[in-house]
Amino acid sequence: MRMDTPPVRDLVLLGGGHSHVQVLKSFAMKPLPGVRLTVVSREVLTPYSGMLPGHVAGLYTQRDMHIDLGPLSRVAGARLIADEVTALDLSAGQVSLADHPPLRFDRLSINTGAVPNGVAGGGIPVKPIGRFLPRWQAVKASASPGDTLALIGGGAGGVELALAMARSVADGVQILLVSERLLPGQPAEVRRLLESALARSGVRVLTDFRVTSATDTEIGAADGRTEQIDYLFWVTGVAAPQWIRDSGLATDEQGFISVSRTLQSLSDPRVFAAGDIAHLQDQPRPKAGVFAVRQGPVLADNLRRSVESRGLRNYRAQSRFLTIIGTGDGGAVASRGAWVTAGAWVWRWKDWIDRRFMARFKKLPEMPDPRSNLPRALRAGAPDAMRCGGCGAKLGAEPLRRVLDRLPVQGRAHVPMGIGDDAAVVQVASGQILLTVDGFRSITDDAYLFGRITAHHALNDVFAMGGKGTAALALATVPLMAETMMEEELFALLKGAVDVLNAHDVPLVGGHSAEGAELSLAISLTGTLDGAPIGKAGVQPGDVLVLTKPVGTGVLLAGDMRGETPSDELQLAFKAMDQSNADAVVVLKRHGLRALTDVTGFGLLGHLGEMLRASGCGVRLRMNDVPVLPGARRLMKQGVFSSLQSNNELALADYELRGSALTDPQLRLLVDPQTSGGLLAALPASLADACVSELQQSGYAAAAVIAEAVDGDWQIVGD
Repeated sequence: MRMDTPPVRDLVLLGGGHSHVQVLKSFAMKPLPGVRLTVVSREVLTPYSGMLPGHVAGLYTQRDMHIDLGPLSRVAGARLIADEVTALDLSAGQVSLADHPPLRFDRLSINTGAVPNGVAGGGIPVKPIGRFLPRWQAVKASASPGDTLALIGGGAGGVELALAMARSVADGVQILLVSERLLPGQPAEVRRLLESALARSGVRVLTDFRVTSATDTEIGAADGRTEQIDYLFWVTGVAAPQWIRDSGLATDEQGFISVSRTLQSLSDPRVFAAGDIAHLQDQPRPKAGVFAVRQGPVLADNLRRSVESRGLRNYRAQSRFLTIIGTGDGGAVASRGAWVTAGAWVWRWKDWIDRRFMARFKKLPEMPDPRSNLPRALRAGAPDAMRCGGCGAKLGAEPLRRVLDRLPVQGRAHVPMGIGDDAAVVQVASGQILLTVDGFRSITDDAYLFGRITAHHALNDVFAMGGKGTAALALATVPLMAETMMEEELFALLKGAVDVLNAHDVPLVGGHSAEGAELSLAISLTGTLDGAPIGKAGVQPGDVLVLTKPVGTGVLLAGDMRGETPSDELQLAFKAMDQSNADAVVVLKRHGLRALTDVTGFGLLGHLGEMLRASGCGVRLRMNDVPVLPGARRLMKQGVFSSLQSNNELALADYELRGSALTDPQLRLLVDPQTSGGLLAALPASLADACVSELQQSGYAAAAVIAEAVDGDWQIVGD
């Protein structure tokens, strides 16, 4: 029996900075057998600081200046966990995260960047960039003629950003640059050229002004002077985050991790650091992105060497380096030592350098198709190698129906509702209970998140019957790894499930664990009913159909497997899947709920068809009123879809199409398989507006009326 090399060491990367993206690319090009790579980053789109001023000036788009950690991690074989570090426990070999259980490590690399230093009072710090950008866009949209935007910090970063803002804001908005000194450490010719650029751009420069107080409307200097402002930005120095200071690692006076020439911590050989967060013990340098970029290859090599107990390489920081500062008007100033030059050609040079660097992490190798290993005569019958997880991995409705038809009839007197309903209703001595089971193989390498989503998905079967859960059993399968790693993976998986189950007052009372090829989880639930079960029947002509969540999880997950779903859109899909439907049931019951089901693997149309058959009525569905997750239409239009899509599209034959073609992406999304999808509810039309309004106020922002029940045919209207 062939077996992939099982992981035996955990290498954890904290942060998605300029050094770590190179580590990921290195592992993509040359994997290290036996090592499981994990990257933890608050932002899944990591910004390239060198392109920030160009983006602010409107010369680069958001996508241009960001590296998407999702596809990069996938080709590197790395787990990506979207979270923020809160603490580091060196004695336990664990990293504490804001929204996940602790993460173990054998080797740890830190490239998280730093936090703003010297921010007093109000204002917006430029670092971290991921938090600055949405606030900058809000300021840019609201600033009007006569307003003053003040930037505190007269270094190269502050000057370049001031020039970029001057190009970007509306006419009549004043840019004020405040600093004790302008461009300290820069050659006199660089200062002269940039002072001229600031004057041309109308930027007011205020020097000899040491800020000692600041609010959103006023800054004050040590000598008593004040300036009235409307918006305030900080482009000052940086400091280490508190969790680094509290970790016990050796640091410098500012709290930055002291590392040797090998980028290894001076106090803990398991820990490495690079970029702004690191202090090179015998070769200190400014906090600049150029050093993080240069450290990347050495860091990647030394992490491999450390895991393999080999000697480490030395990193030698360059004493002279190229600095290029954009002037916001299509020009730039370059210097290296005493050499200085300027002009539009310098900007084109910088643009070429930056775009070439970014292309290394955007143009990724395609994943090989395993079917190419088959003899040519056998390839035609082979299934698509890109098999989806979650509900996209279900068997199709027709094969499942045929299998169930071949089994003996399962009706019993004590089972009033069984196969075909969201959950079975079983008569016991004390009344009626609900029974259901659901599960699948993982849709993400984040075991904790997968556990949460699986629990939500399983609970939906109970909610769709109008019930509540009382107890759960779990069947968990974990891939073969070192025993300690398997233990931690199982803990993260079950912790995610238990956190959701406990939030709904459903104890996990037992289960079974197994070793297998892939991470998977199934949850069996028992539940109780408060009154009669709701079920799928009960839709009446004249009723409206309300959907509580957007569709599109199937195509977004399929796109992720191919590296075509941007990570920010994937995170929005995960957020939707990680939302409980419990509150929605409460709202729906208050507004005359008649019939209910959850939308899962057979897509919206498949589950709507089950309701219509059970109720004996028709429907007029307005295709364009169905809410859709961001990016789903685009991917469907590109020909990306779940491995269950073709089976689900058989349901389209049941509907009369008006004003729509079978190739319409919005139409095809109606059969997209959903994982932990929304609820589809029928209720009186007179109560629909109030119901949708309350759903939206309760956190179901996409909730919408999508159809009306009618006598007669099943129709989909596309206009």
